[in-house]
Formats: sequence, structure tokens, C-alpha cells
Amino acid sequence: PDVISGDMESAMAVELNPWVEYEFRVVATNKIGTGDPSVPSRVIRTNEAVPKTPPANVSGRSGRRHELVIAWEPVSEEFQNGDGFGYIVAFRPNGTRGWKEKMVTSSDASKFIYRDESVPPLTPFEVKVGVYNNKGDGPFSPIMVICSAE
Repeated sequence: PDVISGDMESAMAVELNPWVEYEFRVVATNKIGTGDPSVPSRVIRTNEAVPKTPPANVSGRSGRRHELVIAWEPVSEEFQNGDGFGYIVAFRPNGTRGWKEKMVTSSDASKFIYRDESVPPLTPFEVKVGVYNNKGDGPFSPIMVICSAE
């Protein structure tokens, strides 16, 4: 953090993550040296915000016939930005219009299985996975092309 002059009685911490608990300490320094840190402040939680981090490494996994298995790395708690965190899994056969969207309400989920008896094996799908919480919808991952199971 920036150095604050000795006559200041407060300072503002900036660029903190939403919905994270923080403690603060003060350390005094002068030309003689640096003192011990103060006792930590009480724990302070920042306000909720719409998530800004989509899941990483969206890919396909093996599954049963007529299944499309979509997998991703879950978003860590520090980037969920609030309560009610979950995923929006969007997919469509490659080259078609209109996304099918399914909600996955578990914040630690890492896959979604779509089963459709009419989907032939190895059908390519465009897939993206987004995030949401109680404050709103966040971004989607880049679109990936994955195939339905054999």
C-alpha cells in the first residue's frame, strides 16, 4: 500500500475483492526504523458484487451414448463475489442458432451432463459456461467445440 503521512488518521483500501473478509494492521516507520504492527482490526467483509471470473478450462469428458458431458474448473470462493453462486451451462449443436441454457446451482460443481436420445454419437456442440450469484449474471467462458459421447 501507499505510504501515509504521520498526521493522517485514516486511509482507504482500494481494489479489494468483493465478498471477502479482511483484517487490517498499521505499521509505523520513521528514520530510526519500523515498529511492530498494530493489533489486527475487526474482520470486515466487503460488499457483494456480480461475479467477474468465468470458469476456466471448459472441455468435454467421456460419457455414455447420447450424452454431452461438459466439464470445467470451478471458480474459487474468493472470486464468487457473493451468496447464491452457480453456473449457467449453455450449449447448441455446432452451426445452429439459439442456446440451450441449464442452471447448475452448486458452487463447487465441475461438470454437467446433457442427455438426449436423439443426439448421434460424436455430434459437435458449441459450449460455454457462465457464472451468476444473487447480484446478477457474470461473464461466460470462451466458446469451445466438444462432441457428444460415442
